[in-house]
Amino acid sequence: MTLFPLIRATGECLPAWPRRRTRRQDGVVVFIALIAVLVLSLAAVALLRSTDTAGVISGNVAFKEAATAAADTGAERAFNALPTLAKNDVDVANTYFRLIQPVDTAGVPSTINNWASVPCYDTAGGSAAIDCTDESLYRVQYVIDRLCTIAPSTTDPLTLLTSKCVAGQPFSAGGDAAGSDNNSHAQTTNVFGSLTPPPPTRPTIHYRVTVRVLGPRSTVSIVQTTIELPFG
Repeated sequence: MTLFPLIRATGECLPAWPRRRTRRQDGVVVFIALIAVLVLSLAAVALLRSTDTAGVISGNVAFKEAATAAADTGAERAFNALPTLAKNDVDVANTYFRLIQPVDTAGVPSTINNWASVPCYDTAGGSAAIDCTDESLYRVQYVIDRLCTIAPSTTDPLTLLTSKCVAGQPFSAGGDAAGSDNNSHAQTTNVFGSLTPPPPTRPTIHYRVTVRVLGPRSTVSIVQTTIELPFG
């Protein structure tokens, strides 16, 4: 008679243990699932940010390359304007300097401390200046300084000229309109000296051209080149 209650009591207590153990396992699984979701969310956010950054960098590089390529048009403008500027032999504010200018650590003439005062041009070859604040366009600026520490005279012999300026040897007189003489001096003589080359004793002076190009996304590219021009 006493055995049945004992068995009954034992039978009622045994099923309670698995139920409590199952509830504990369910809580652990949910916790692990939440951690996995959090990790996957962080990975997705990192992937999106990485993709966005790569796109921004690629766009900036493309704008920079386009601005650098547009600098050729500024050098061409300077090349076309230089004969008149050099012949007049006077400083032109924000465009031409008769003497070499000091430069900053980047090699850019430091006298141009306000590029906003330098005229801007488009890349299509238009003769009129454009608005420098129009960020939808590539805006080209140029400044020329003659590489002379002392103003030269047309009567200076080559030895004296080279002490005042970065000067070169006399141009060849062999150039002609047909361009049969491929000598660079001869070809340049034709450009600046018309179809009749000047005497072969005419020396040359070097001019530094600093071209600055503004583009979209605040892109700025600065390129320098040197032009050699007959003097005298």
